[in-house]
Amino acid sequence: MMRILAINVNDLGGKNEQLMKHRYFSNRDQNWHIDWEYWSRLDKTENWRKLKEYIQKKSPDIFFVEEMLVSCFEKINFITELKEMGYSYIYESLPERGNYSLTMAFYKSDRNKPCYIESLGNYRKYRSVLYENEGIIFCGSHFPYESDEVFLKYMYGFFTSNLDKEILLIGDLNANDPERGNKKMVNKLLEKGAVDLWIAAGNSEDMATEAKYSGRLDYAIASPLLASKIQNIEIDPYPMESGMTDHAAIIVDIKD
Repeated sequence: MMRILAINVNDLGGKNEQLMKHRYFSNRDQNWHIDWEYWSRLDKTENWRKLKEYIQKKSPDIFFVEEMLVSCFEKINFITELKEMGYSYIYESLPERGNYSLTMAFYKSDRNKPCYIESLGNYRKYRSVLYENEGIIFCGSHFPYESDEVFLKYMYGFFTSNLDKEILLIGDLNANDPERGNKKMVNKLLEKGAVDLWIAAGNSEDMATEAKYSGRLDYAIASPLLASKIQNIEIDPYPMESGMTDHAAIIVDIKD
């Protein structure tokens, strides 16, 4: 069995603190910027401890983290500590310092290294991590909240072009509103034959996966071929309920 886990860790700000609250507008370049120095002074020790314990308990073979803070100001050496736990990261998913709202991928160090697939069109590059492992295409992703149509077009095209293969899209898709682009794109995938694993297992559409918004923001969507090999899917509210982050985790177990 192969276990896949995906979780939006909210940049380790816990259930209530949000990185995007600490941004400022610069007249110099007419852009918004994050106050990374302030964010690095926030005490993330307890949330990081909880996350590591959670990963050890669930023992995924592969896991994706969305909104994983990577900053030159940060005191915690996240990568090294995960390596000490037996996990390697796909180095292509590690962005230049000072990026945020990204997705990173880790895998058990004793497994074969996944084969990285270049991000779709190189557009909003670190929103998604794509790779192939043991014949399965994995796409861990964090869809932009604003329903970026260019991004959604790339994602839809990639998934549908591989629908006849074993492929899994998993992560925070921000797809809780049927009137907005993200949810509409998810529904288009399902109309093409993709499988919403949570619903296919007999669960409710109304399962809340985030503390602030109603409904599901986090999904696991598979091609029919891969869906036939799913042994179990779980949306675990513990990370959200414990205050570790503001999202539930998604766990998918795939038969060998």
